[in-house]
Amino acid sequence: MSRFRSLLGTKAARGTLAAIFWLAAWQAVSFCAPKILFASPRRTVAALARLAGQGGFWLSVAHTLGKSALGFLLAFVSAVLLAAVAHRFLVAKTLLEPAVQLMKSLPVACFVVVALIWMPSAWISVLVAGFVVFPVTYINLQDGLSRLDRQLDEMAQVFRVPFAARLRYLYLPQVLPGVLSGCRVSVGMCWKAGIAGEIIGLPLHSIGEQLYLSKFYMAVDELFAWSLVIIAISLVLEKLIARALRYLRRKMEGGYGDPV
Repeated sequence: MSRFRSLLGTKAARGTLAAIFWLAAWQAVSFCAPKILFASPRRTVAALARLAGQGGFWLSVAHTLGKSALGFLLAFVSAVLLAAVAHRFLVAKTLLEPAVQLMKSLPVACFVVVALIWMPSAWISVLVAGFVVFPVTYINLQDGLSRLDRQLDEMAQVFRVPFAARLRYLYLPQVLPGVLSGCRVSVGMCWKAGIAGEIIGLPLHSIGEQLYLSKFYMAVDELFAWSLVIIAISLVLEKLIARALRYLRRKMEGGYGDPV
């Protein structure tokens, strides 16, 4: 028993064991379920290899990934700017509050149906990604700004510390942790929400369109293959964002000791 526990002492070993367990469960279910409704791991991998050899596969991945990234960036920048304005002016905060609450509460499917009346389906993933990312970033930044040490801020103003120095050494250390955690959560949310919007809007050359066509033609192996692609990209994005955020935090924390 102790030897078994020692083998599970590393994160890689635990991850490998979990992967083997769920692959075995997947394979077991595939033996019982009808092939027309459920694809085995072997059929899924074969379908994925077949799809990967087609140019349309990579075009769909690039299209959806690019549009989701664009929506994320636009929403993130907008949320940062508006949160700063709302923190400075109470009127702006009061006016923005209902819109943020609406974005938090409204289901993505309802928003997509309404948005398709106003804009082409080709841009629906950009709008949906922004719709999901904006409230998360805005609320986290607002929370961080509300916890700023006002005494330190007043002291910095009395001693006429330049705004760039105050931003780096005073504001960012207090605001950054919440923003980074919100950013990490919203990346995965915007990726999944963007694809959900594509399934409804069906823009050409998108993952959402491919998922819909796989379901329409009952190509269950391709449906499972596209699902694996979505999961894999989501995991890669999460790892990349987490690593980039850790690097950014180390760089900034390493510079806080510099003289102002």
